[in-house]
Amino acid sequence: MNSEELSNTYLLNSLVKKSSVPAFSRVGQAEAKPQRIFWLSVLLMCLCGCGYETSRFLRTFFQYPVLIDVETENSVALDFPAVTVCNLNRVANYHSECIENNKTWSACPQVFVFVSGGNPTMSERKMYTAISKTTTQLEIKYKLKSQKFFDHYTHLDYADQKCYGYRLHQLVTNCSFNSVSCRAGDFSYFQSIQYGNCYTFNKASNDMESSRLAMREVGQDSGLDLELDTCLDTYLDFSASAGMRVIVHNADENPNPVDDGFNIVPGYETQVSLTKVSIQRLPAPYRDRCRDYKTSKGSQFDCIRECQQEMAREKCGCVDPFLRTDLQAILCNLRNKSQMSCLDDLLNNLEKAGLPCECPLSCIITTFEKKIGMAVIHPAEMHYPPSTLLISEEPECGSGPNSKKKRTPPNQRHNKRSHQGHTESKAKLKIFYGSLDHTKYTQRAMFSDSELYAHLGGHLGLWLGLSCIALFECVEYLAPLFYLLVSKMKILPK
Repeated sequence: MNSEELSNTYLLNSLVKKSSVPAFSRVGQAEAKPQRIFWLSVLLMCLCGCGYETSRFLRTFFQYPVLIDVETENSVALDFPAVTVCNLNRVANYHSECIENNKTWSACPQVFVFVSGGNPTMSERKMYTAISKTTTQLEIKYKLKSQKFFDHYTHLDYADQKCYGYRLHQLVTNCSFNSVSCRAGDFSYFQSIQYGNCYTFNKASNDMESSRLAMREVGQDSGLDLELDTCLDTYLDFSASAGMRVIVHNADENPNPVDDGFNIVPGYETQVSLTKVSIQRLPAPYRDRCRDYKTSKGSQFDCIRECQQEMAREKCGCVDPFLRTDLQAILCNLRNKSQMSCLDDLLNNLEKAGLPCECPLSCIITTFEKKIGMAVIHPAEMHYPPSTLLISEEPECGSGPNSKKKRTPPNQRHNKRSHQGHTESKAKLKIFYGSLDHTKYTQRAMFSDSELYAHLGGHLGLWLGLSCIALFECVEYLAPLFYLLVSKMKILPK
C-alpha cells in the first residue's frame, strides 16, 4: 500500500471515528472484528429502516393529500343567488314555417301574440339523429319532423335565434323581490341552444340596489316571487315536455341549464328553500388540480364543450350543432347518417378514455342545496295583470311589441285563450332562503413544508441519530474526500 492510499485510509478512519452519528463512530472505534461486524449490521439495518420509512412518507407527501374542513356560519345576511328561467319549448309554433324555410327574422312576417293577463357533456342532438333507434312509425315520424326543424334552427345565427324565441314579458308575467316589484332591467338575457331564450334575475352585472341583493330574512315571505306563463298553446308538436327550466346559481357565473337546472310544472306553485354551500379547492399540485376560471371568464363546462367540439371538428369535419362553440366550423347535419355516426362514436370514445384536454374543477364553487315543494294553484289565483316587464323597444329584433308592424297569426287560437287553457299554462315560483346558515367545505394541505422537514428529521433522528448539525458535519467530512478524489483525477494520465 503506497503512502497516498495510507493517507486516504487514515483520513477516512479518523473522520468515521469522530462522527457524531453513533452508528458510524461505533464502527470506527470498534477494535475487535466481531464488534465491528455487529455495528456494521446495526448501521445497515438502520439505513434500510430509515430509507423505507422516508420513502413511504415521501410517496404519501407527493400525492399531495388534503384535509377538508367543514364550517357552518350563521350569517347576518347572505347574497341572493341568480335565478334563470327558460321555457322547455324554445320557439313558438307559429315561427316554425319561417325557420324551416330558412328565413331570417327580418324576412319573416312578425307576429303579435296576445298574452292573456300579460362529465363529457351530453348533447340533445342524440334525440334527433338519423341513426337513433326507433320502434314505431309514430316515433319515426316524430324524429324526422324534429330533425327537419332543428337542422334549420341550429343553422340560424344567434340574433335570429333570439328574435324567434320568447320575450321576457311573455314568460314572466309578474315578479317581486322582498315584496318590491321587479323591473325589466333586473333581468339579463342568456341564450341556450336547448331552451332558447333564458332570462336571469340578479346577474352580477345588473345595476341593482345592494339592499335588494342581501337577504336578512328567511322563509316564504321573503325572496323572489315569479309568476310565469309557459305559453302551452304555442308549443311545437315535437316538444317532449311542458313547463319551465329553472337554474339557481351564483350571481357571477353563467347558468348551465342542461346540467344544473330543474323543471317546474304549469298549473302548480313551486317553492324552493335554499341553503348556501361553498367549496374551496386547492390548485396543482394537489389532487383536484383546480383552476380559477374567473380569470378566463369561463367555466369547466365551457372548457369541456370547447374540447369536445375541437375533437369533433378534427374527427368528423363538423361540430355538434347542439353545443355552443366559438370555433369557426361547419355544423353537422342532423340528417347526415355518417356525420351523426361519427359524433356518436366520438362521444362513446370520450366516455371510455376521457377528455384529452385538461378541464379541472373550479377552485371556488358556490352551490345552493334545494328543498322543493309543489302545490296546485287554485283557479281564483290565476287572474294575473299584464306583465310589468314589457320592453317597448328591442332594436336587435327590429321593433318592440308595441310596434304597428305586426299581424296576427292565421290561427286565432294563438291570440285568444280559453280560461281553462290559460289556467293550465300558468306557473308560480317562489325562491327563498330556508336559513342564513352558510356551509363551507375548505381543502387544506395535509402536510406543510415545516411538517415535511419534521417528518424527515424524525426518521433520520430515530434510525440514525442524525440532526441538522450532524448533516453539516457530514459535509465537513466529505469535503476533504471530494478534494482528494478530484486531485487524484487531475494527476491521472489522459
